[in-house]
Order: sequence, then structure tokens, then C-alpha cells
Amino acid sequence: MPSKAEHLKDVAERARAIMEKENVEALVATSCENFYYLSGHPSTFMYTLRMSEVALAVMFRDPNRPTVIIMNEFEAAGVPADLPQCELRTYPTWVDVDDPLGLRGAKYEGRRPVNHQVQEMFGLLGQVLAEYGVDSGSIAVELSAMRYPAVTALREAIPGLQLAEAGPILTELRSLKTPWEIAQLRKSCEYAEISITQTIKGIRAGHSAKEIADAFRLALLTHADGFESRFHMISVGDHFAPAHVFDNRPSKPGDLIKFDVGVDVAGYGSDIARTFVLGSPSDTVRRIYGALRAGHDRLLEIIEPGLPMKNAFGEVMPLIRRSGIPNYNRGHLGHSAGLSLAAEEAPFLSPSEETVFRPGMVICLETPYYGYGIGSIMIEDMVLVTDNGCERLNKLSRDLISL
Repeated sequence: MPSKAEHLKDVAERARAIMEKENVEALVATSCENFYYLSGHPSTFMYTLRMSEVALAVMFRDPNRPTVIIMNEFEAAGVPADLPQCELRTYPTWVDVDDPLGLRGAKYEGRRPVNHQVQEMFGLLGQVLAEYGVDSGSIAVELSAMRYPAVTALREAIPGLQLAEAGPILTELRSLKTPWEIAQLRKSCEYAEISITQTIKGIRAGHSAKEIADAFRLALLTHADGFESRFHMISVGDHFAPAHVFDNRPSKPGDLIKFDVGVDVAGYGSDIARTFVLGSPSDTVRRIYGALRAGHDRLLEIIEPGLPMKNAFGEVMPLIRRSGIPNYNRGHLGHSAGLSLAAEEAPFLSPSEETVFRPGMVICLETPYYGYGIGSIMIEDMVLVTDNGCERLNKLSRDLISL
């Protein structure tokens, strides 16, 4: 079984190779996913409290430098002491941390701001960069993921450095998965399918979207080792719009039941979808499903290393239209999978995506349909790109199954 320490070593080696190519001295992560990706530690302030610009992970091009975690003193108390190749630096926040036994020292006595201060955090970043010899040149920061005041504070804290956008570097890094990441995504896909399988056993006409969503969450807790749902877009009948609060409208014979779900395993999320029907599907539903299935199956056939993603889109979109949905129109037919809380992350199988499939990528292939008066019809699989094609991580049937 691959280890997390090996994963972090792999990430660091590839990140430094890209930094060398781009002539960047350091890579600074400010978002929750990329902070975790570079450091190996998930920030509760960012993941749970949805706070922005509260912690930084700084990776240096020089392999002799540790990855530095910059975090407020309160949250930093939970960072493991044995995190591989990491060094922890802290700044004060509004929460007081007492030291009655004299274990750490009253480092921030008298310095307790009302709330989080980006100036403190970026000032500490400037000190760290200078300490490790980065006082000129370029550093890559997630500028596009930051709010304007934070970018302004960052520029004021390190005026002598050039700032480059880190987004493309991190997208390139995260598009290839380490063996440890692949193992987490396999589990996530497996647990999502276990819960779908368990849930559909109890679905009957009259059950509402709320009841089905509740059953899915319960199945995760009781039949999938207690893992949590990352998202569960479950639709019933012709109500296809994503719902934050599920409704109590009873289902009826002929209604479509769509699961578009993901399960969180160690911060990594699956994204899979299946569609079922209560009783017999209509001829229209059969036609639409058949066209989507034809496109989906073709994607599974053609994906291989070296194929540009735009070519996959260009071949399959016309096939779906010819197969029964002449006006089918989508911006993409799949995306990378991994850390993103939004489920979808770059690169995308779109008409303009130049990225080629490479071994080690985990891609979600999807051919969704949303129609007024019909509802949602969706097939989505996760695949691992291999040396000679792709491996489908899903085990569930891709047929339209009647319940």
C-alpha cells in the first residue's frame, strides 16, 4: 500500500521540476485544497469554516529547504509534529492560547487582534522567504483564488519579488495522481457505489428526493465504513435542478431517479452518476439514454495516452447527436478528479483543451442530460488512464435499470 509520505515526496519532486522549468523560486498555496496538497495537512479553518487566506504552504525550488506551513497559533496546535519535510511558523489570532505549564512560552502576549489578519500572515511569509534566501526573482502564488484585499496585502509585504500565477502549475501537478492518491480515489468510488446499491434496494413509488437522499447518507455511514458524502445531487422525476434542501414531493411510476454523488476519503472525492427508473421508461427516455450510452461507451474505447482531450470531445459529441439527441449541447464531457470540493477540476474534456491524456490521470467521464418534463439522465464513470488505455474504476452497470 503506497504511503502518504511517499505521495508528498513525489509531489515535491514534480513541483520542483516545474518550478525549475518556470524559473520560480517558491510555490505558495493559499486555497484549502492546494494547502493540503503541498503540506499534507488539511486546514480546519479553510475546509470546515470556509475561511479564506488564513494559512499558507510554501514550497521552495531548493530541495534542501523544507515546506513551510504558515498558520495561526490556535490552529497550528493541531499540526502533527512528524509531518514529512515540513516546518511550522505561526502568527497570532484572536483566540488566546495559554501556557500554564510553560511548554511553549507566551509568544504572543498582548498581541491578540479582533479577527484574522492577512497582514500578519503575509508579513511572516516575507520573513520566511528572506530567511531562506528568496529576496529577488519570482514566486508563484494562487492570485486568482485570493480576494483583492489579500492580494494587496501580499504585494505590500513582499515588494521586491515578482508574483506569478500559481494556478497552471498546480493544475499540471494535480492532474497526475500519485499511487497514494489513486488508492484514495478507488476507495471513494467503491464507497459511493456501495451506498447507491444499498439505497436503491429500498426505493419505491411514493418516495421523495429527501427520503432517497437521507437513505444514501445513512447507507454511507452504515455500509461504507462510516465515510461521509462530499455531495449528493439526487433528483426525482422532472425536477432536475440541483437542490440544497431536498423536497418531499412523492415519486410516481415512470419517474427517473438520478444519483450524482461523491464520497470523501482522506480529502479526495469521487464523482460518479447513475440513473434508474421507477417501472418502465418511456420511449423518449429510452432514446435519450441510448444516445448518451453510445457516447459514454465510445469515450471508454478511445481514451489512451497521447490523445488530446479536445479530440475525445470532438469525436463523441457528434456521435451523441447522431444517436438520438440532435440538439445535444455541453461545454465538456468530463474532468479531472481529486481534491476539489466542487468535484470538477481541470483539465476538462472540452473542445479547446489541448492537454493530452497521460498515465496516472484519474478522469470522470460524463454524458449528462437535463430536460424539462423529463428530468435528469446521467452516466458518469471514473477512469484511471493507463499505459495502453484506461481502467474503469466503477463496477456498477451502465444500463438504465428499472426499480
